[in-house]
Amino acid sequence: MVSWCDMNTTQRVITLTRAERATLRTLLKRGRHSARELMRARVLLKSADGVLQIRIAIDEDINRSTVKDICGRFHTGRLDRALYDAPRSGQPSKLDDKAEAHLVALACSDAPDGRDHWTLELLQKQMVNDKKVESISTVALWHRLKNRGIKPWREKNVVRSETHT
Repeated sequence: MVSWCDMNTTQRVITLTRAERATLRTLLKRGRHSARELMRARVLLKSADGVLQIRIAIDEDINRSTVKDICGRFHTGRLDRALYDAPRSGQPSKLDDKAEAHLVALACSDAPDGRDHWTLELLQKQMVNDKKVESISTVALWHRLKNRGIKPWREKNVVRSETHT
């Protein structure tokens, strides 16, 4: 079946193959999928059945531009592009392996004079002072240390070797 997908001022046709239509129906009937993927599958099926975009938007309780976006993504990458979000790049890590090793060593060392333990703010300042990073948030430090089970802000971390008896 064919439907018209209004992309700004031009109109584009969506045609689903039998396999694509079967995939969408299966996705809707079974398995675990996000609400976003299910909504996109319904939009594609309705669009391929000739339902107008405005009707789809009303039925799905979404904006008409969302319907247009899904149709446009279908044209650029078929089902995979229309159903699923592309991976996001995110911000690159500020700590390389060497800087992270320095952070761990610092957190496990004695606290600065006048302090009984390291705080995230002290670790942050020390990492900048040691020129391991130009800037870094305390949250980023917290995540790195938490993943390793190190909590210098709660207690003194001591590295102990196991003694064999």
